[in-house]
Amino acid sequence: MGRWLIGSALPQRENRFTIGIAVANVVGSFALGVLLGFANTGQFHVSVKPLAVGVLGGFTTFSLWMVDIDRAPSPRTATHVAVVPLVLGLLAAASGLWLGATFGA
Repeated sequence: MGRWLIGSALPQRENRFTIGIAVANVVGSFALGVLLGFANTGQFHVSVKPLAVGVLGGFTTFSLWMVDIDRAPSPRTATHVAVVPLVLGLLAAASGLWLGATFGA
């Protein structure tokens, strides 16, 4: 539902990649980083796998990202659709890991 809300709130032009998918993936990467960073501090006494895999796995979407790459109108756009969310997602996950570890200790 959250991914749909983000996708619906952000504009999408025909024959262009879906910004909402990229935003959802970056936000989900950050949230997963925070969750795992906090979990690695030993403060969690339950498994984070259901939340990480179930909720955040459903929120982020690798398959729709791949569809956006495939539907890109040009190789240049396809490269941007592939690389920009990947780099932003890795940065967001690393930031989330740091944040979760720092404030979870």
